[in-house]
Amino acid sequence: MNFHHILQTTHIHLSLAQHHKAHAFCAFAGCKVEDTAAAAAQKLADEKLANTTSAMMARVCGSPAIDGYSHVVPKCLEDSPTAKWWEDYYAAGGKQSDLVVHIEKASDYDGLAVYWGINNKKATVEECAEHCKNHMPNVVDGPFKKLPCNAFAFCPDEVCFEPDAHHHTKGDCWLKFTEGPANPEVNMRGDLPQSYRSRHPTAPNRVQWQSGVLLPPGVKLTNGTWGPRWTW
Repeated sequence: MNFHHILQTTHIHLSLAQHHKAHAFCAFAGCKVEDTAAAAAQKLADEKLANTTSAMMARVCGSPAIDGYSHVVPKCLEDSPTAKWWEDYYAAGGKQSDLVVHIEKASDYDGLAVYWGINNKKATVEECAEHCKNHMPNVVDGPFKKLPCNAFAFCPDEVCFEPDAHHHTKGDCWLKFTEGPANPEVNMRGDLPQSYRSRHPTAPNRVQWQSGVLLPPGVKLTNGTWGPRWTW
């Protein structure tokens, strides 16, 4: 009898002993072994979802737009709980295609561009979301090339207003990475107040952009928080 066989036999005996103990306890307590196993499995699933949600809510590198993105450190983002979750997800065989798309019309979510949006033309926001799902790290060069796509913004109009130096036109699809995608930083949303339009005379009455995020199944999208760009 070799050592491997001894270990295998010991493992079987221990498993049988645990099985008999569970049956004996449940016979005394009036429970069912199947119910106990199901409860244990549910507890593990709940803990996994809680940990995943925590990673999807965490923001440890600050708001990228606080100083016009000049302070952003790619390494901090790469080491963030959000990016590490994606890294582990890929390592375990997880696929972008299994993530859940959340879309909000008349909104603009902040993030760092992992794929430049100008001239990356798509017909709909759904096509833009699909491009985000198909994008993988280390495919496109740039300072954020190691980061996944977990957010996107789409311009559906002939020209879409944005308080920056770029000219955004119909079909532009920006692929982004953001920390805490379940609690995104919102640049603009819905009807723009007079105070905003006074600062930006060319701004429309209502946000033109359509934005969204990719989240693991079971993680809920919150209302987010206002990002620094809201006060630009």
